Formats: sequence, C-alpha cells, structure tokens
Amino acid sequence: MIQQRIIKFCRLRLGMKPIIDYAQSRRTLLGIAELPIRTVFDVGANVGRKARQYRKLFPEAKIYCFEPVPATYERLHQWTCRQNGAVSAFNVALGSKVGETSIHWNQHHSGGSTVLGSSRNLDEDYLELPVRMETLDTVARSLDVRDQIFVKIDVEGFDMEVIKGGADLLARATAVIVEIALPETPSDGPAFPQFVSVMTELGYLYRGNLAHGFVDGTARHVDAVFIKPPSARPAAA
Repeated sequence: MIQQRIIKFCRLRLGMKPIIDYAQSRRTLLGIAELPIRTVFDVGANVGRKARQYRKLFPEAKIYCFEPVPATYERLHQWTCRQNGAVSAFNVALGSKVGETSIHWNQHHSGGSTVLGSSRNLDEDYLELPVRMETLDTVARSLDVRDQIFVKIDVEGFDMEVIKGGADLLARATAVIVEIALPETPSDGPAFPQFVSVMTELGYLYRGNLAHGFVDGTARHVDAVFIKPPSARPAAA
C-alpha cells in the first residue's frame, strides 16, 4: 500500500507519469507477465537477452529459442546448456515454408541479420550464409508444448512469414509480441494494419507497443503486443 502511494505521488505530483508508465509496461510486458505462461517460443533469439528475461518472468515455463546465425547461436547455446533443461535452442530459421535458404549475417550487429538480403541494399558488413528453414508449426509438433503459450517474433522484416508458418500454434497460443516494421512505401513489406488484421483473425486483441525503434527521429519498427481475451484463452493443463 505504501509503495503504491509513493508511485502514485511520483506519477501525479512529480511529473514522472511517462517514465513510470513506461517502466511498468516493460516490466509486465503490457500484461503478458501476469499470465500463467507455461511455454515460450523465442523466434529470433539472438544471444538470448530476451530469453533471460522470460526465464525470470516465467520460471516454470519451457522456453524454445530459435536462432539461425551459427556464431550467435553458439553463444545462445552455451547459456541454454546451463538452464537445467528449461531452455532449448535450435539453429534454424523460421518462415512460411520448409527448405534451404540464406541469411545475411550482420557481422557487427548480429541483431540486424536478415533473410531478406536480396530485397535490401546491404553493405560489406553482411555475410551470406546458408541456413535451414522450418515452420513454427512443423517444429512445434515435435516438442512438448503446454498450453498458455507465449510467442515472441523478431526476425528483421520476415515476421509475417513466421506468422504464416505458425498459424496453428498461434491459434492455440495466448500472447504474442512481434516486431513490426513500419515501411516507408507500400512496396517495402506488410504494413502495421495487415499484422493487426491477421492477428485479429487468429483471435487476438492488440494491446499496444512495448518499444519503438527510431532512425533519425522517425519510428522504423515497433514491438507490438497481442493478447487473447480471457474467454478465448485455453485453460492450463
């Protein structure tokens, strides 16, 4: 009670409302952290920074991480090996079909690596690597997946393809965070309303954005949060 009064005083009397609201939204993932999540899919896990956060938020959940870049995956794998079986890592890309593809590895910023290299103007910092591609649905069928599922997707512009390849799992899941690029022209890729439409068809409600990515003061992508209403959520077994 005292803590709540202090927070209320700081928000309303000290002008800290934007800062406190932002911190609280990040801590709760706009409500996802308050759900009884039992399975996490981290698609585009990189070295596991987000997976570490999910490990703390959902200590009883099984976490599956997917990272296609070999060097980045190796760092992720080293961490997962120390998690007593609670976290598993897979060195594959996820998309809308199964097969072989290439990923363009940003050697100076691994988080900027992308499967969409052929459609972007990439410089010498990128190295093209062959990778195996699976779909989220195909992989999920071989795993121990308990209901109350949370899926995070952050794959540098390839996110809609992951959604297309994971429609069955996403229909079963409870919450999703997806990085959505904000294209400058219609030809640059699916726009924000398209993502909202697809997620709405899967039974989700748009809850807001956790973060914005800016370039020269202009938003270029957002981390959008989608949560199913209570009536549409599966009961935890």
